[in-house]
Amino acid sequence: MHTSVATSNLSIPRAPRTIHRRTHHVVPLVIIDVTVPGTSSAQGRRALHASLGDDLRLYVVTVDQQHERVTFRVEVTSRTLDDVIGLLTAVLDRATLGRAQATVIRRPRDY
Repeated sequence: MHTSVATSNLSIPRAPRTIHRRTHHVVPLVIIDVTVPGTSSAQGRRALHASLGDDLRLYVVTVDQQHERVTFRVEVTSRTLDDVIGLLTAVLDRATLGRAQATVIRRPRDY
């Protein structure tokens, strides 16, 4: 007859577990629609880039030739909604500010 024997003295070598956690930091994101007078987006684009800098993503939503106005979708990171509205009203004196949304995004930390 065969007898099975279980021993707890046998150890199986295992590789140590390494947990790779990617740490992120939370960055404010403001999305706001801005309408400026004109039929070309160039002047409004330059003013927005000058005031909001490198944290700006800018999209032309509409160019209304009939009413002579250009609407932009402005997305700005690393600034609060109050900061963005303050900068826009200081730089664009004839702009109409539309729907605004403040949220956050996660970015990987730089080591």
